[in-house]
Amino acid sequence: MKESTYSILIFLIFFGLSCVSHKAQYKGDWQRQEHIKDPYFSLFLIGDAGYVPMDSSSQLFDHLKKELDQETTNSAIVWLGDNIYPVGLAPASSPYHPIGRHRILAQLRTMSDYQGYKFMVPGNHDWYTYGRIGLRRQELLVDSFLLETPNPNNQVNFFIPNKGCGDPQVTDLREGISLLLMDSHWFLNEKARSGDLEECQIKSPIEFIEKLQSEILKQKDRSLIVASHHPPYTYAKHGGKYPVKDDIFPLIQVVDWMYVPLPMVGFVLNRMRLRISEQDVYHPLYKIYRSKLIEALEQKGRSIVASGHEHTLQLIENHDQYFIVSGAGVKETKVGMGKGSKFAIGRKGYVKVLFQNPKRALVQFIVPGYFKEFNNVAYEKIIEFK
Repeated sequence: MKESTYSILIFLIFFGLSCVSHKAQYKGDWQRQEHIKDPYFSLFLIGDAGYVPMDSSSQLFDHLKKELDQETTNSAIVWLGDNIYPVGLAPASSPYHPIGRHRILAQLRTMSDYQGYKFMVPGNHDWYTYGRIGLRRQELLVDSFLLETPNPNNQVNFFIPNKGCGDPQVTDLREGISLLLMDSHWFLNEKARSGDLEECQIKSPIEFIEKLQSEILKQKDRSLIVASHHPPYTYAKHGGKYPVKDDIFPLIQVVDWMYVPLPMVGFVLNRMRLRISEQDVYHPLYKIYRSKLIEALEQKGRSIVASGHEHTLQLIENHDQYFIVSGAGVKETKVGMGKGSKFAIGRKGYVKVLFQNPKRALVQFIVPGYFKEFNNVAYEKIIEFK
């Protein structure tokens, strides 16, 4: 009986799950597009970049800095959360402060000579352990560093939302193009919303949704990029696409070396987690977040929604919207394809959006060290806004 049970379980694991891989996956063929030599506006998207080892940078950061150094004021970069991993910025008296400070500074130094807009949004790990106080420490460090960098756009706030609030906020990047930034973890996590909210405009999940939808609908005549940490759609771990290894050896998700075979336990726990953890797309509150966001976007017209959270690069088209996942700043995770998937890869990289004009843009998925014949571009697609 025991042998039969295990046989059925192994069958379910191998054949009941979609394939996940680090390799590039494509829906149909794709072709290199003509290079946009003088973009109307350039936007860089990178997330989950807060895990650089002490006293080092990374190949990706070095590559990104060279790109940013060549940009003009008609450009912006958004760091999509989990700017310090695994927990937020410890107080200066803590032995964990130096490594947290190093990990955030490694990202900030890529922008030391950059002329464009610079933005960071929080992720769930930026909240962990130290809560709003740790997030505020991170914000002050980010603002103090970036105020000393080139700032021809006269930018005042770099860490948005500020003061540990969740408030969705819109910035006009250039005529016809808007960027909406928010803290999705604030909406999803009850603890993040607790405490003193006196300085916050938004004080409840209902107010958050009302503000989010109102700001989106105000942009009807402009191209809009919505940026936060949590992706509405994803086909990696947070979207229920687990590698077989994680189902058979579930404890390695907690401790890297703990290869204890628990296939039945792993299979069940991983599926239960999807509905218990607010960090996964099947959680009830997460589903509300996605549905309310898409409800407003469908009224507004085709837009881009950019997120991190998953350590992958993905392009997904659903509800006539484009969903970009760019959370592979320093880590990489196996990823699969799902409804609306156009491209996915589980390698470190970032995304670059080159606007030819306010209504037309080329989206490039860049993976330094790979696809050298295409200048490190793993995939690209023209997007027409509505």
